[in-house]
Amino acid sequence: MSKHIPRIYCPDLIEEYFDIPQFQLIHLFSVFRLKPGDNFIAFNEQSGEWNCKIFELGKKKFIGKRERFRRGYNRSKLKSALAFCLIKKDNIRFVIEKGTELGVSDFYPLISDYSNNTFDEEKLECIVISATEQCERINIPQIHRVQNIDIFLRNLPQEFKWFSAIERQNNVISLDKMNMKSLNSGFIIGPEGGFSEKEKEILVKNTTAVCLSDNILRSETAALTCLAVFNAKNI
Repeated sequence: MSKHIPRIYCPDLIEEYFDIPQFQLIHLFSVFRLKPGDNFIAFNEQSGEWNCKIFELGKKKFIGKRERFRRGYNRSKLKSALAFCLIKKDNIRFVIEKGTELGVSDFYPLISDYSNNTFDEEKLECIVISATEQCERINIPQIHRVQNIDIFLRNLPQEFKWFSAIERQNNVISLDKMNMKSLNSGFIIGPEGGFSEKEKEILVKNTTAVCLSDNILRSETAALTCLAVFNAKNI
């Protein structure tokens, strides 16, 4: 049975010999117990993905060597963004992890009238890197700074066509009927208590309001539903 080759994100892969970042040491040396000469895969968006070897392993120095180029990052690929109102931390972790697997390029955490206001940005950065490594993506999704939903809606990133999932809204078309073919698309998901009436008014004015189901969906279910529909339309 072949040995599993670990795959890690390395910010700097420009030179043939490169420093292995400190945050990857436990992954490589404590979990996989690599030693000089052992193989691993390293990647980043700028340099692509490479077969590598452990070149030097010391008390304070950990050096890898690039061996063979595997593939680059497809910069023409369509993007999807997810703007989500803050929910419980374990549920946020789930959304970030699965959203990464489903190809989200940008996460926008939002504070709304009914949101949970707890957010650990540093911890989620580790989660998004780990999810990228495991699902074999090359680009790391960006987690933007937390902002109030009103400010976000006044300054919507223009590279995306924005859809908002609003429950029980009149004259709203189902998301799967929307044209998302060949369009960078962004999705705005409410918190566990839904959007307030004031927020719904702003969302309807600034985005395309859509329906996801006849049932009321949990925030994390709504997020994954939007991303699954987008991916299905752009296979």
